[in-house]
This record gives sequence, structure tokens and C-alpha cells, in this order.
Amino acid sequence: MPIDETYRQTSLDRLRELCGVLRAKVEEYLEGMDPEDLEFGVSFEVSEDGLEGLWRSAVEENNYMEVVYTEIMEHHDGAYLKATFRNALEDCWAERYVSVRSSGRVEVSYAFFVRLEGVRVRIERKGEGLFGAFAKVE
Repeated sequence: MPIDETYRQTSLDRLRELCGVLRAKVEEYLEGMDPEDLEFGVSFEVSEDGLEGLWRSAVEENNYMEVVYTEIMEHHDGAYLKATFRNALEDCWAERYVSVRSSGRVEVSYAFFVRLEGVRVRIERKGEGLFGAFAKVE
């Protein structure tokens, strides 16, 4: 059964809102950056009032995501199932990484990506209201 289009659109609207906020913060940080530094990559932190709530609704609690990658891996302690889910706009996307071990242990992590004029920025939540970012030329 296909996903209802309004449900999908609501999820993408949340993503669009988060993208707007993060894009502005990243552009502000990269504005004075030496292009040579971006060749090797630059780490920085992002914080903003209200960003935590946007992150949760657009990335962590967003139920609509498409499966973009699956893999079964054999390890010495059993099999692992890895899957990547993604919600994407043209220049921003959120990813959820799920790893399930044969023991039943489940690990979930998240990342958000922004592409700006040849620079790709990966953003992850570090703590309450604090996000770590890594920018590098593509």
C-alpha cells in the first residue's frame, strides 16, 4: 500500500524548515572561512534557540523516510543487518542509520546533510541544543 502523499509532504515540510535554519547558520559560519581550509575539512558547532525541537520533529521523530541502503554482514559474533533511511530535498537530506545485531541489540543514529555551492556539511546532534558539523569541499 503506497504512503499517503499528504503524510509524505508533511514530513518534507518539517525537513524544509530545519534546512532553512541550519543553512543560515552554516552559511554564517563559512562566510569568513578560507577555501583552503575547506579542502581538508573543518569542524564546528551549531546552536540556536528552537533548533532542538526542529531536529527532533524533522529527523529523529519523522516516521516517513525511504530506504536507500540495506546490507547483511557476517561477523565473528553473528550477523548484522544495516539499513539507511533518508528524507531528501534537493540540497538537504536527513538520514537514519539502523543496525540490528543477531543478539537483538539495535543501534540508531542520525545525520543531516546540507550542500552549499560545492561544500557538503554533515551535522549530528551532540547534546541538548548542541550540534556538531563537519564541512568539506565535495
